[in-house]
Amino acid sequence: MRKFFFNFTKSFYLYKKKHPKRVMTVLVFIVIPLITGMILGYEMSSNVAMHIPTVIVDHDHSKFSRDFVRYVEDSEYFNVIEQSENDERVEEAIDQREAFAGVIIPEGFYQDLRDGKAPKILTIYDGSTLAAVSYSSSALTEIIETLKTGYMMKIYEGKLGVVPADVMNHVIPIDVTYRMLFNPERNFRNFILPGMLAALIQVGISCMGAERAGELRGKKVGFIEHLKIIVHWGALGALSIGITLLEQIIFFDMPYRSTVLGGALLTFLYSTAILAAGYLVGSVISDRTFAAQVAAVIVLPTTILGGYTWPVLAMPEFFQQLAKIIPFYYYGSEIRSLCLSPLELRHVIPVIGIMCAFIVVETGLLFLVKRREAVL
Repeated sequence: MRKFFFNFTKSFYLYKKKHPKRVMTVLVFIVIPLITGMILGYEMSSNVAMHIPTVIVDHDHSKFSRDFVRYVEDSEYFNVIEQSENDERVEEAIDQREAFAGVIIPEGFYQDLRDGKAPKILTIYDGSTLAAVSYSSSALTEIIETLKTGYMMKIYEGKLGVVPADVMNHVIPIDVTYRMLFNPERNFRNFILPGMLAALIQVGISCMGAERAGELRGKKVGFIEHLKIIVHWGALGALSIGITLLEQIIFFDMPYRSTVLGGALLTFLYSTAILAAGYLVGSVISDRTFAAQVAAVIVLPTTILGGYTWPVLAMPEFFQQLAKIIPFYYYGSEIRSLCLSPLELRHVIPVIGIMCAFIVVETGLLFLVKRREAVL
C-alpha cells in the first residue's frame, strides 16, 4: 500500500509538472467542487437543525408541566440533556456550550393557569446560533399551543358545558391555514446550498479567467480569439456548477423542479460573465498572481452583497443599488428558485437577458483594453 501511494504521488507530481494547466483545471472545476459539495451535503444531512441540546427546569411538578416536558423530550427538534432544579443551570449550560436552549417552568404554574392568572414559561436561547433558535423557538411554540388548546378544550367542555362539537370554535375562534410554497419542509440545505455552491465555484472561475488573460498578455491575439477563450472556459465553469448541483440531486435528494434548458443556459451565461470579469482583471493587471487575487476578492463578497444570505430589501439603499450590478444577485436567487419552484423557460428569460447584458458590457470594456494595448 505504501509503495502504491508513493508511485501514485510520484506519477501525479510528474504529470502535474508536465501539464500544470490541465491538472489545475480539473482540480478547480471538478475535484474541489465535488469534494466541497459532498462535504456540505453530508454536513447538512439533517436538512434542518435537529436534536438541539436543551435544559429544562420544572418547579411546578404538576401533571400539566410533566406533559409539557414529555412533549419536548419526544420532539425530534430537542435533545433534553438535563432536568435541573436550578435556574442558573440553564445559562451555565448555554455559556459552556453544553446546550443551546433552556426552559424554566415556574412554581405554581398550573394552579395559576387554573386561576386565570396567565402564568409564563421562560424560554432561553443561545442567540449566537440563530439557526437553532429559529427551529427550537417555533417547535416550542407549537408544543405550548398544543397543550394550551387541550387545556382550553377541557375548560369549555367541563366547566362551561359547551358541547364537544362546538369546543374548537370557542377555543380557536379564528382558524388560520398556513401554506408554505416550494419548501414546505423548511429544508435549510435545499434553501442554502444551490447558491452557496455556485458562490464557491465562481471564485475559481474568476481566478481562471485572470490566469487565461495573463497567459496571453503581450501576445498578438485577435479579439475574436479572446472571446472564444472566454466562451470556452465559461462553458467549463458552467459544467463545474452543473455537476456539483447534480451531485446534490443524486446523492442528497435536492429537488430540481424547473426547466433544464433554462437552468443550463442561465448557468452558462452566468459562468461566462464571471469568467469575463476575471479575464478583464487579468488583462488590466500585469502581475498574474496579483490579478488572480484581485479577481477572487472581487467575487468573494457577492454572496452577501448579492442578497443570498441576507435579503437585499433589508439592506440600506446604497447596498440595494450596489446589488443590482452584481451578477450573483440575479443568479443566486434564480438558481434557488429553479431548484425549489416549478419555473418554465419564459420565467427565466428576463434573468438570461440581464446576464447577456453583463457579458456585453464586460466584453466591451475588454475590447477597449485590448485596443489600447494594440495602440501602445
